[in-house]
Amino acid sequence: MKKKNGLLLGTVTLLAAVVLAGCSSNNANQSSKKSIALMQTSDLTSLDNTNQATMPEFNTLTNISEGLYRLNDKDQPVAAMATQIEKPTDNGKKYVFHIRKNAKWSNGDPVTAADFEYSWKRSLNPKNNPVYTYVFSGIKNADAIIAGKKILQDTRN
Repeated sequence: MKKKNGLLLGTVTLLAAVVLAGCSSNNANQSSKKSIALMQTSDLTSLDNTNQATMPEFNTLTNISEGLYRLNDKDQPVAAMATQIEKPTDNGKKYVFHIRKNAKWSNGDPVTAADFEYSWKRSLNPKNNPVYTYVFSGIKNADAIIAGKKILQDTRN
């Protein structure tokens, strides 16, 4: 009986030591950088925000892209890439956004207003097989461009 209790006590002690060792903090092996790994339910076919249509692609773009606005923890739009948004003028038809001065592309180039203009025009261009053109409805000339009644002028070199 004593032998059985001793074996049980030894096993419990060994398990406790293993569990506690797994909980220890070893700063020498930890990096100061933080990362997150996400899984998708299928392969990504494109990260072109003009014509992506699957949830994995949409989820990925949401995680890697920054727009003029983002949703806060209460699902309210707040400034993101824009630092300041002026009150609409011209009867609510003109909006002015001030883009963060430190906003940069992954290659280090600064993000500019022309980049947003190009992206929106690209997202309306029928040559790019856009999927979500309806989100631009209400923007000057967008409906006419979508209907093929107006031609888009590319202002980017």
